[in-house]
Amino acid sequence: MKNFFTFLFLVSFTVISFAQFSEDFEGDISGWTIDAAWVQADAAGMSSQYFSPGDHTTFISVNDDAPGAGVDLDGYAISPAFMMPDAETILLTFEYYFIDGDYGADETAKVYVSTDGGASLIEVADLAGTNGNWAMGQVNLAEYAGLEIHVAFGYDDGDGWNYGFCVDDVDVDEAIIPDFGAAALDGITTCFESTYVGNEVGGLILVSNPGLNNINELELAVTVDGTTANETVTGLDIAALGGTGTVQLTSPILVGAGATNVSVEILSINGETDPDASDNTVEFSVSGNEFATDRGVFVEEATGTWCGWCPRGAVYMDILKECYGDHFVGIAVHNGDPMTVSAYDNAIGNYIGGYPSSVFERDQTPDPSQLIAPVEARAAVATPVKLRAGATYDAGTGAFQVSVEAHANSAMDGNYRFLVVVSEDGVTGTASGYNQANYYSGSGSAWPLDWYSAQGSTVPAADMVYNEVGRALIGGFDGEATTISGLGTGQIFTHHFAEVTMPTAIQNYDNVVINMVLFDGSGSVVNAWKQTFNETLEYVLSDENVILNVGDVRVSPNPTADDATLFLALEETADIAVDVVDVNGKVVSTTILRNQTGAVNVPILTTDLSNGLYFVSAKVGNTIVTKRLVVAK
Repeated sequence: MKNFFTFLFLVSFTVISFAQFSEDFEGDISGWTIDAAWVQADAAGMSSQYFSPGDHTTFISVNDDAPGAGVDLDGYAISPAFMMPDAETILLTFEYYFIDGDYGADETAKVYVSTDGGASLIEVADLAGTNGNWAMGQVNLAEYAGLEIHVAFGYDDGDGWNYGFCVDDVDVDEAIIPDFGAAALDGITTCFESTYVGNEVGGLILVSNPGLNNINELELAVTVDGTTANETVTGLDIAALGGTGTVQLTSPILVGAGATNVSVEILSINGETDPDASDNTVEFSVSGNEFATDRGVFVEEATGTWCGWCPRGAVYMDILKECYGDHFVGIAVHNGDPMTVSAYDNAIGNYIGGYPSSVFERDQTPDPSQLIAPVEARAAVATPVKLRAGATYDAGTGAFQVSVEAHANSAMDGNYRFLVVVSEDGVTGTASGYNQANYYSGSGSAWPLDWYSAQGSTVPAADMVYNEVGRALIGGFDGEATTISGLGTGQIFTHHFAEVTMPTAIQNYDNVVINMVLFDGSGSVVNAWKQTFNETLEYVLSDENVILNVGDVRVSPNPTADDATLFLALEETADIAVDVVDVNGKVVSTTILRNQTGAVNVPILTTDLSNGLYFVSAKVGNTIVTKRLVVAK
């Protein structure tokens, strides 16, 4: 994978050989006026648990983490006075390290100039976070040409327990800087370096701006596998003097088999020609993979709107959905917010160690940002069974009954479990619980977290849209148990779930997805698949061996204080096996009737059953239908 996220602000200027002012903090800095919060040290002497700048010789720094909570650190480091040259362009450059973590308060790092001997400070730059690295900062000080000035660096922890600010290698130089300039630093697609054949993906280039004017528009020549087309990207705002920005191409890239090669050249900037075109071209590629037919990969993301790092999980879930299509079966399992489904949240908590987390095929728990490789590898593995679902739905009552077909690609014989998860995309809300905590605010993160980097520490509900939201478990977290006996290649087994009432929380059924999962007897995922809600209603169950009229199956009385009866209607002679299963999946009774036909009444004895919920499961041929039974003596 290309390193599209960690970079230095690389800018090319023509600089006159003398420096008006220079400080590397390696020696005596007694000429500086430095508040008590600032110290002179190296990385080893300055680091603490949550604030660890990389090696950078000796520098000045505020470490707001080391004292712990309840200690407020702020103050200024003010340079000695020096005379500015009488020049058109004068550039202040410096190396700095700043997390901009905003942990419970607004952490700021700023640059100032004083023209009155340090008595008053004029803010000239409010610094962005450096994405966990040292980076170069630049400020144009041309308006102070010919004056005696001080430069200053200020830190404020916002009266919270935050991180800190480091500064090194300060220089003030006369420079020759072009009005317009651009450098293409890197390139990648919205699916990183691979996706499936036939997918259309977005292209992204990382652009640096060494010029004096912000970049608002770029004309690009985009070449995909030898075919070139020009396009213009507008609405940009890439800051002057070393600012960087992620630019998305306007036309999608169609991915073929093998490597699809892309070259992007910057032709003009705000309608002007770049005086230095030597760094205006970037090349990258994306691979098209042929995934296994009907293979789905099941991923559950543990998340919550209160969790400031959870935007990372949401971003990578959306990337996986874009890049792997039907092969990605993803659910966002919410915790502690209005989208929480308690049974799902409680169960997923047994797998994870914190938020955000992901559960991959109920087998591994990688960070959401590390899901791409395992999802891609599993999607390429041939599946022994194809899954499809059909259902009925009564919009008036909310009654929903779903059946899942297992189409055998090889012989199937043993114990299995079927699970259906109802999820919804495009979920919004107005209550405060839909506000998203955001620890990426001001971090300087590049794509794919650049949007969150540009937002505040709390993203308002009005700006948030939540996808893959888990709405309901059908069959329980572990799935509904059944036995498949002697199913041959090409044959179909159909599992009918009991009727449920769809959650009233669902906002738009056009955005609802029916996710189906098949587990083997050990709890391992055999396969997964997804269909839209409307596709599921339109799907015609194709099991030709069904001889049970599912619509006529019922249990009565229900609830019952005494014994109950299971009523069935058979279309031809068959054996019937009826299991009564408790909520823990334990079979508490089994009844087998041979050579039955027509209307059949099966007694359900409750003498030895405790009060509570049970599932009555009737198997006839390759069809299983399950009904709920409540015992209330």
